[in-house]
Amino acid sequence: MPASELELVTALEAFLQRLACTKADSDLRSMVELDLSISQFRCLILLGQHAEALPINELADRLDLTLATAGRNVDRLVAHGLVERREDPQDRRVRLVSLSDTGRAIMTEIDDARHNAVRAFARSLDPADRDRLAAALAPIVEPSAPSRLEEQLS
Repeated sequence: MPASELELVTALEAFLQRLACTKADSDLRSMVELDLSISQFRCLILLGQHAEALPINELADRLDLTLATAGRNVDRLVAHGLVERREDPQDRRVRLVSLSDTGRAIMTEIDDARHNAVRAFARSLDPADRDRLAAALAPIVEPSAPSRLEEQLS
């Protein structure tokens, strides 16, 4: 019998909560080890998602922070050696921020820790459940198959 929409939503929420808690635990450990605030950690994650340097005002906008708060976060991250700040060659008034080599290495470690947390979750599943979950997710996460929502938006 097919699941109702409510049953599916309930199951997905429970599944995502278990998975999110696993990831959140990994992130919290990283934050504590690095002695960073949540706001500073969010800055680090956002910078890790961009290959190019971001102006501090854009960092503030994307994280919904004031420019002053973003600046203080960047100051702390620079002091930790995780971020580099330089002036924009096109406009000396603009300060660009990017991960330092140390920051990139830390973000790689954080990504590895997240991956290992998800792997531990997968290992905790009964093998038959793991196989069924993988089979159910395969057509959904396949990059070449657009979702119905994507089709509706186009």
